[in-house]
Amino acid sequence: MRTSRVLPFALTLLVSTPVLAQPVPAAPTATELRDQARQALAAGEVERACELLKKSDAAEPGEDVAFELAQCLERAGKPADARQVYERIGAQGGARAEEAKRRAEGLAPAPVPAAPVPAAPGPVAPKAPEAPTAPAAAPAAATSTLGEDVKAWYRDYVDTRLSWTFGDDDLIHQTGQAQPLSPNISIGDRKQYRLFFDNLNSRFGGRENLTHLALYAKAPGFIDRLETEASLVLRFDIGALSQNTNNVNQALYDAGTFIRLAVRLGEKDKPIPNLSFTFWPIDTDRFRLGYLYDLSWGGTNAAINQSIFPRIQGSSPGAKVQFDSEAVSAFFGFKTATIVQPTETLTPGTSEVEVIRVGQTNYGLLGGLGVQAHEMFRFDLGGGYFQQGRFDLPDVSGQAVYTVGGSARITVHHPDMKAPQSTDFLLYRNDPQKPLQIFKPEKYESGKTLWQVLGEGTVLGQNLKDFDVTGATRLQPAVAGALQVNVKSGFFRVSATGIVRDLPFVLRNQPSFVPFETIPSEAKAGPEFFGALAADYHFDGPKLTPGLGFGVQLPATFKASSVDAGGNAIDRVVVVRQQGNLAILPVNESALPIIQTRASLRWDASTILSALLWLQYMYDPNGTFVERDPSEGTVVQRTFISPSFFGLGTSVQARF
Repeated sequence: MRTSRVLPFALTLLVSTPVLAQPVPAAPTATELRDQARQALAAGEVERACELLKKSDAAEPGEDVAFELAQCLERAGKPADARQVYERIGAQGGARAEEAKRRAEGLAPAPVPAAPVPAAPGPVAPKAPEAPTAPAAAPAAATSTLGEDVKAWYRDYVDTRLSWTFGDDDLIHQTGQAQPLSPNISIGDRKQYRLFFDNLNSRFGGRENLTHLALYAKAPGFIDRLETEASLVLRFDIGALSQNTNNVNQALYDAGTFIRLAVRLGEKDKPIPNLSFTFWPIDTDRFRLGYLYDLSWGGTNAAINQSIFPRIQGSSPGAKVQFDSEAVSAFFGFKTATIVQPTETLTPGTSEVEVIRVGQTNYGLLGGLGVQAHEMFRFDLGGGYFQQGRFDLPDVSGQAVYTVGGSARITVHHPDMKAPQSTDFLLYRNDPQKPLQIFKPEKYESGKTLWQVLGEGTVLGQNLKDFDVTGATRLQPAVAGALQVNVKSGFFRVSATGIVRDLPFVLRNQPSFVPFETIPSEAKAGPEFFGALAADYHFDGPKLTPGLGFGVQLPATFKASSVDAGGNAIDRVVVVRQQGNLAILPVNESALPIIQTRASLRWDASTILSALLWLQYMYDPNGTFVERDPSEGTVVQRTFISPSFFGLGTSVQARF
């Protein structure tokens, strides 16, 4: 037991645990009013947002808040009021005075044409012939720069997460006895803090220090009903940057840079129905198939073993065309990637064929359809085909590797609880009229119950070398499915999730257990089964939310049989938690279920900041290490480690 590691942690908890006082509520400050206005605007409450901005401007006048107020009034359909605010900003001569003047001029009422002057009585003179008219000059607005009117007031950095974490994921084992390594109590995030039932719909655990720079522009097109927008999106992983590894690609990389055009097909002032064209000039990792993030496929992030293109060189740009209406959405797109693959060529000056390895373009095709058949029922379908280079194995060298498959989801839900979409699939925008708010404050309504039931399934076929037949390839299936139930009643939330993934699906991006080869017929591949239940209750007065999560996982396995030196039949099992995370069990041992649970307490200090305390326990009887045989002294053998892991921690998080 590492009791010496518990004492300093307990002392820190006493210092860092917030003391909840009950002061007399003070009047909101100008900044708080402005933040409340932005939240109201994001929720579509335009009138309330304008009133809050007026109060903020009155409490602490400033050019930026006044500009936000004018934009809000425009959106509320009050051009005269907006014009007055813009004129006030222009008269002050500040940094945005010229922009405010232009906007004010654009809101000026159209001049009333003068009444015709009646002609004097008398004979009418003959009309002189008209001279040819010169082409009319283009209106002034047509000569303006496309980005002139798109200055974003919300922020250039979006989806920012800052976390100070202190704790220990394993207080039982000595450092070095278990993998991954667990150092003594320290500040900083650890992979082991993330349990397998955490954030199933995101690649992140929530304790990262990162932000996204979204340099965004939006402008109406010169063609009626056309909207154009573009965003340069860079992710700054501050945690990776602080490690000083000199690997810039891990700390700063593209996170969905895009160019988009959308044509409104219905009424001019309504955004849907529309036909849009999205272009990703850098990478398309956000353009995927599947719905729950942990079951998605078709991504391109090789750094986290989630690229559908094995051995990809660089990134994978692409494009998509999509139709959206109130009830139906459909899309089709493609992406390209460079993969090093064997190619036959003639040796210069000879008739000999030479095999060389060159980077060649490979393609991925994606399509999908979604239908809101009823206010409480929706179904989605998607499918894709991905080239994955060519085999570099002797007996099938040069033959094509590819993956083809489809995904489907059915959602039955309360009308006010729509089908969810992973944040990691969204386009990062910085639209001043529709500010992106990734971390929306949870809304609780006493006496109201919301619910949704989601069922999802994916079937893939991967063309791989047949392990059992020399010179042949075979389409190996990979299957996954999930069922999720979410209920929210008043201040209580509960979620139940079940997932099944066979071994080929777990290793779909490798692909397979032996890369690029099918599972041997004599081996046995066991699927992963996973079930989790999580619940919490929010106390609105003190802003406290206690929560409890519990999960059971039977990991995927690969089992092979052989004969030892004495002629005895033996079995060897490899536990596969995910690609790159394997555990070899001792001879003739089988995998057992893994149990994880966590109790937590969250205190919301404001709309952007919260503090969290948690205790977690994991029972994993599949962990092993290598040691020498104590009876013999020279032979090494696999031995189980103690299966219990107990950890605890505290975290202060800011998200905005």
